[in-house]
This record gives sequence, C-alpha cells and structure tokens, in this order.
Amino acid sequence: MEHHAEAIASGSIAGYNAVCEAFGHAPLQLPRSTAIGDIIAYANEKMETKEGRRNRYTFAGAEYFEHMKEAGLYTLDVKKIEERIEKAGLKDVFKKKVV
Repeated sequence: MEHHAEAIASGSIAGYNAVCEAFGHAPLQLPRSTAIGDIIAYANEKMETKEGRRNRYTFAGAEYFEHMKEAGLYTLDVKKIEERIEKAGLKDVFKKKVV
C-alpha cells in the first residue's frame, strides 16, 4: 500500500476537524514545522497551478520528498520528531477532549 502515511494523517486531521466544526471549535491547523502540516500546505500551493495538479505529493519520493529533505523535515529519528511536535504545541493533541 503506497501513500498510506499521508492518508492516515490527513484523514485523522479531517475527522478531528469535522468534530471540532460540529461543536463550534476552531479546527486544528498543523504548522509547516511538521511534515504533515508542510505537505498539506505544499500540495495546496502546488495545486493552484495546472502543472501542480498533475503531480502527486507523498513522503515516499518524487518532488515533495526532495522538498522535505531541503526543508529539514526528513528524519527517522523519533526523538527529533517528538521534539518538533512538542515545540509546535501538538504533543498529545488527539488526547484532548473536543466533545
């Protein structure tokens, strides 16, 4: 299965934000300092162009993967990822009660 990480992450955020919307809360917006926040913003920007709508944006390679490395977002170091999430104020964000 390819592109599953992006699908799981964006689907989780969409579901979370749907509940937030239903209960009058502000949606969760992930900053570009996180890989998923960056890929969402990057893909949205690229989709504004005809050429950009022809591409796929995934963590698995191609254009976005190169951008991710250049932006310093690519790492397999779990500790660095945890630190980035905590710095963004997102630690345990899905554990917070919305309802």
